[in-house]
Amino acid sequence: MRWFDAHNHLQDPRLGNDPLGWVTTAAAAGIAGMVVNGTCEGDWPEVRRLAALCPSVIPAFGLHPWRVSDRSPQWRDALIECLDQTPRAGLGEAGLDRWILDQSQDRCIELGTGPQGPAPLEVQLEVLDQQLALASERGLPVTVHCLKAWGPLMECLRQRPRLPRGFLLHSYGGSVELVPELVRLGAHFSISGHSLHPRKASHAAVFRAIPRDRLLIETDAPDQLPPADWVSHFATDARGIPVNSPVNLARIAEGVSCLLGIPIEELAAQCEANWMRFFGPPLPGGTGPPVTVLAGSAGVAEAAPASDSGGSCSDHRSERDPVPDGFR
Repeated sequence: MRWFDAHNHLQDPRLGNDPLGWVTTAAAAGIAGMVVNGTCEGDWPEVRRLAALCPSVIPAFGLHPWRVSDRSPQWRDALIECLDQTPRAGLGEAGLDRWILDQSQDRCIELGTGPQGPAPLEVQLEVLDQQLALASERGLPVTVHCLKAWGPLMECLRQRPRLPRGFLLHSYGGSVELVPELVRLGAHFSISGHSLHPRKASHAAVFRAIPRDRLLIETDAPDQLPPADWVSHFATDARGIPVNSPVNLARIAEGVSCLLGIPIEELAAQCEANWMRFFGPPLPGGTGPPVTVLAGSAGVAEAAPASDSGGSCSDHRSERDPVPDGFR
């Protein structure tokens, strides 16, 4: 079985100073592709570098709602430059977050909002709208963050033309009632390992309502650490604090298989088909055998033939540059 991570932040310094090594370790664990999401101008260059070195990495560039107040006046031009120079990129992580507005100033700075704290929701909406406009103009897949802001997000999506490639609601935390309309608007939904915590058990019914051809799995590494039972690779940051490893994806998938009552082989094939259709295949050398396309998943691109590298970047590890300052 092969697995594809719909959302992580491999560039995050909490994962250490060797993100290319993580790709090699993940490939050995059966993870054939991953989408690495930038969150601000400071980490976009590192995401570009990782994608250039690793055929299994699909990059995405976006301004995270927690980083909106820290943007420069040239942020949109910088984003356009990243997209121009990285043709296979998607857009994200973008979105809306009301939760952050209720946190203390110290907590916000710790989370990476910058010294000004989080931007008001109306400013977040303005920045999100500009990013969605770029995605629409360019036909890009979009990864969306939404936390306690479902009403404003739904209104924003209803008012816009449907995005050509649709959008991914990463680590979906909305209600079951929203699922049908979100699907009509073009949504895909990814499940993270955080959803496997016992306190999240009531959310299982929401995930079971997601159409199978809109389902993806993510780590959100280094964040959203799963319960210990669903962690295959224990990792810590420089302070010794546990973080989520991108290698945990296969174990998270086992938990999702149990949660949804889907045989693991069926889940792997379905998520692979969905990932390929939404993001497009990694470059040659980043995947194994051709994709098995499931019934009802028409339009899925086939992966390139396998190579011995399995997406490994080990040959480039001596070329490590310092990781730029960036958000988690």
